[in-house]
Amino acid sequence: MDLRSVVSLYESAENLGAPVASVHLDTTHDDRLSATHIEHRWRALREGLAEHGCDEATLTVLDKAVGGVPDLPGPQGESVFAADGRLLGVHTLAAPPLRDHASLLPVPDALALVVDLDHQLPHVVVAVDAHGADIDAFPVSAEQPDTRRTFHGSTLHLAGLLADGPVTGVTRRRREGPWATVADQVTQDVLAAVGEVKARMVAVTGDPQALESLRDRLSPAFSSPGEIPPDLVLVTGGRPSGGDPVALAELRRSVDAALHDATTARHRAALERFRGDLARHRAAEGVPDTAAAFARGRATALLLAADRDHDPQLYASATDPRALATQAPALDGDPTAFAGQAGALLLRSAVAAGAEFSEILTPHQVPDGTGALLR
Repeated sequence: MDLRSVVSLYESAENLGAPVASVHLDTTHDDRLSATHIEHRWRALREGLAEHGCDEATLTVLDKAVGGVPDLPGPQGESVFAADGRLLGVHTLAAPPLRDHASLLPVPDALALVVDLDHQLPHVVVAVDAHGADIDAFPVSAEQPDTRRTFHGSTLHLAGLLADGPVTGVTRRRREGPWATVADQVTQDVLAAVGEVKARMVAVTGDPQALESLRDRLSPAFSSPGEIPPDLVLVTGGRPSGGDPVALAELRRSVDAALHDATTARHRAALERFRGDLARHRAAEGVPDTAAAFARGRATALLLAADRDHDPQLYASATDPRALATQAPALDGDPTAFAGQAGALLLRSAVAAGAEFSEILTPHQVPDGTGALLR
């Protein structure tokens, strides 16, 4: 994936020059006690941040931001970043992080956020019936002001139900009327939506006869020469009427499954490329060699396993993202040097270098679940 969507987070933190509190939390609301459980787990993370020296103003900002979206059914997670009493970003994730986690470092720890983004594709969802169609176009990431919550991926399907209101970056079209009358207009709307977000997948659901008619119209456009066409995928769920939360949740599960299949294939292809480049000495594996590749400006892509429970430490400079070392003495001359988990610091270097990112789905096959492609 392209890491440009998180550049502003690092720039905001650098401008403040204060320690950044990064919070990653499972905020799934699946029963009436969910809010209480989320609050208890946040309190545990809050105490840890306070023990590590997080200031009260920043903790208070986090108190107001943390908690997820109660009106959003199904799994969700949250990544929240704050520093010097200011909110740097609050992001609702399409899936909970592997574990609740909070850190206080001179730089953001955005790995859980990036892993979630890496499981998304720009896509269009088309729900049709005999009376018309809904066409929703979803970019992978929609930039929001600091004070607004950002929603990623399939969580955006429930934008109409969210307490925060409309979500910037999502295009919604609706065509009403007998299918025979609106079919050509719906087709043009779908093609326009695909172009707006550069969709890699079009998920269609609803009335079988209308779907067959739509597919017959889209297939010639998708098979024309030029850019690689998006995958056309049939999903379940139908066209939700009146914002029916049960129907919306079913549609979300179905689209999530289609996205999972598509991104899994992409991750496997990235790992195969990594193995091939490693054999040709055009890749680095393991934390030490990957850190050295970024320090020398040779890395073009970062591959990381999401599970960093046993992640080794690296030493880094708060002012120079390329300054990475496995031993503290290597950065003795830098007064801003600090230690942190390798995944977070390698990601920061990758963002600064304009590198690509891909999750490693089979971490046991790569030392430290860490690798890089080289120039």
